[in-house]
Amino acid sequence: MTAAPPGARAGRTRRTPVDAALDLLLGATAAPSDPLLHAAAEIRRTVRTLTDAAEGMTEALVTSQDRLLALRALTRVNVDTLGADGSTERVLDEALALTDSDAVVLLSEDGSVHVSGDDLAATELVLQLAAAAESDHAPGLWPTDNGRTVIVRLAENAGRRIVLGFLRRDGAPFNTGDLGLIEAVASATEMMHTLTRLHLQGVRRATIEREHQFASSLAQAVLEAPIPLMDGIDVFASSTPASLAGGDFMTFMDVDGILWFAVGDVAGKGLPAAMVMTRAVSAARVAFLTHRPDDAVGALLAMGRELYDYLDEVGLFVTTVLGAFHPDTGELHLCNAGHSPVLTVSGAGVMAVPASVPPLGIMADPPARGTVITLAPGDALLLGSDGLAEQENGDGDLFGYERFQNLCVAAAGIDSGAGTTSADDLGRMLIAAVSAFADGTPPSDDCTLAVIRREGQA
Repeated sequence: MTAAPPGARAGRTRRTPVDAALDLLLGATAAPSDPLLHAAAEIRRTVRTLTDAAEGMTEALVTSQDRLLALRALTRVNVDTLGADGSTERVLDEALALTDSDAVVLLSEDGSVHVSGDDLAATELVLQLAAAAESDHAPGLWPTDNGRTVIVRLAENAGRRIVLGFLRRDGAPFNTGDLGLIEAVASATEMMHTLTRLHLQGVRRATIEREHQFASSLAQAVLEAPIPLMDGIDVFASSTPASLAGGDFMTFMDVDGILWFAVGDVAGKGLPAAMVMTRAVSAARVAFLTHRPDDAVGALLAMGRELYDYLDEVGLFVTTVLGAFHPDTGELHLCNAGHSPVLTVSGAGVMAVPASVPPLGIMADPPARGTVITLAPGDALLLGSDGLAEQENGDGDLFGYERFQNLCVAAAGIDSGAGTTSADDLGRMLIAAVSAFADGTPPSDDCTLAVIRREGQA
């Protein structure tokens, strides 16, 4: 049996097979007052009542089946379209059919509006939801407009309210069964909205991390430029970022037989520091090519001028030591902009080269002075970053600058006369000592060390 079409009960009385059989049996013989005619009329009424009830049950069964299918489709939206464009609208479309509404609207916590149904009804409902979002109603469901509108306050996200609304403009008010369906729809919608938000947040984090990794790879590639091979100079260089992208940098260049170099540390960590680092390296290399080897001060100030506006904009500064070393004479011109440790290691001991310029980015045109040092054969210049001295062990103790300086004395054999014979030996010994002190404690900052040693015997 199928459901009767709309309006089937209205108008002319429908004849059934039972009517035809009774007419055939009684039509030719029964008198108007014959009790059989009254019995036949009663039978007809009973049959029609049963027929109407059966058709009504069929209609209810079809409606129930349609709603079951819509509810099943509603739950599948969360899995099949998670994070996809239009997933919210698909949920609302299913909710519209499930609740027999003229419009269903979701007002998200970011102020965005998602609509399904008749445009006029949706416009009316949006205005009601906007007011509801500003009200003091607790999360829950409440009917309005004589039961033709139902508003559901979903859970808040970061203090912002999410509101769902259902509207029937001309149909019957929502009944108790409808409200049960609306609660189910609200739960499914809230779950979908939360899962989609978390999914998109995860996608955004993954995208940012992937871009971060790519940018970091490009930034770290700056440090992988080969160190020039020059007669009379032995160089060791190592830089290990504490995170994916570091802010420590070093760069070397051979300009007409002069070794130019810059070692620095961007205040900060991660991708912003790495981006500043790449610009600092570029500025340093331009300064190498545009200044005389006895003008390390001018080169560093030019580097600072190139970076100042950018550093001021991003709110960072850079400590840097820049120098030019002549391998034939051992003459070393240095300018130190707030960087440490910077040490010379010679037979006479270990000497710190103090800062003579503020870090880059602090002042637009700072006063500056440089340092001139002569490295004898076998002497070395150590250029580190504060990550070495600030390495902690498991007890929270710092390696410290004094320990680092004493280690340099021991590694160079200044007291015993049995020191290292190359920049590589000295550099690896120092890094190994810091690593042994850490004993597995991860670094809190980038660790960079460069050793420039004049070859030959003291």
